[in-house]
Amino acid sequence: MKDSSFIRGAVPMTKEEVRSVSLAKLQLRAAQNFLDVGTGTGSIAIEAAYTYPQLKVTTLDSNPAALELLQQNQEKFELTNIKGILGKAPIQLEQRFDAIFIGGSGGNLAEILDWSFQLLTDKGRLVLNFILLENALEAIHWLEEQKYDFQAVQLQVGQYTKLGKGHYYKPQNPVIIIETGKGE
Repeated sequence: MKDSSFIRGAVPMTKEEVRSVSLAKLQLRAAQNFLDVGTGTGSIAIEAAYTYPQLKVTTLDSNPAALELLQQNQEKFELTNIKGILGKAPIQLEQRFDAIFIGGSGGNLAEILDWSFQLLTDKGRLVLNFILLENALEAIHWLEEQKYDFQAVQLQVGQYTKLGKGHYYKPQNPVIIIETGKGE
């Protein structure tokens, strides 16, 4: 989905190219339940729910403006398979998930990782996105200590842009994408 398809606001959004890679790493084709933590505009949740109509999507964000934008985008795309929750991870949830995406941690990353692995099904997938190297390194160290296999990549995207008489690739923030899961 194009970034321009989404209703945007002042909350963060996972951009199109990063969203594509992150969703591919989540392997949602056979998933039934998906959790998006730190949903922002809801671009990950919306594209997942749109692409996989059988998927039950739960989102969690501590910002009421994010859930309002998610609701607007959900209505725009006529999606009924998304449930938004206002709250800060970790919170009590009654179900388990085949895949979890973490787009924001709010400073308690180790707790969120513990919580996520408790919520994952036996073959569940976990994908985390980071802009800050320190947060990515904290996640990597936690995964190494817990002996989980993982892959970490950095994705740098630039958009072809006119500048004066020439052109250049206007850079977006580089994003570190970590994928892991249970039973890896």
